[in-house]
Amino acid sequence: MDGGRRYMAGDIVRAELVLEHAANLSRIFVAFSHERDPLTELYFEATHFPAEGNERTADGTRRSRVLLEAPVPPETVPGVYALDRVNVFSVGGKLSRLREGGLAGVSGASFEVVEEPAEPPTVAGLEFLA
Repeated sequence: MDGGRRYMAGDIVRAELVLEHAANLSRIFVAFSHERDPLTELYFEATHFPAEGNERTADGTRRSRVLLEAPVPPETVPGVYALDRVNVFSVGGKLSRLREGGLAGVSGASFEVVEEPAEPPTVAGLEFLA
């Protein structure tokens, strides 16, 4: 797994989801599943969609860049987590569920959770402050 996408408990996983859509967005829910146990998942949710992250495509639809952030909980099972599904809720209440075929154009959509290092910290310095 790419060293840039390796996290441990307490780290913040940040990703940018690019979504093409016609309706105004209300909420996006993203799930990543563990490669060996699909019932073990990590979740991201976005409810804020700033206008500066949007652009119009040639056919008039919107392309939004959505920031996803979530901490890795302490009980997370180590392993590789891959994008499993994206649920998109419109302001009008419509739900679009994107899985498999709807996610086919997304490559490299996985990250690894590793165990915390066993070695204890070391004191690198101490300074008394006024």
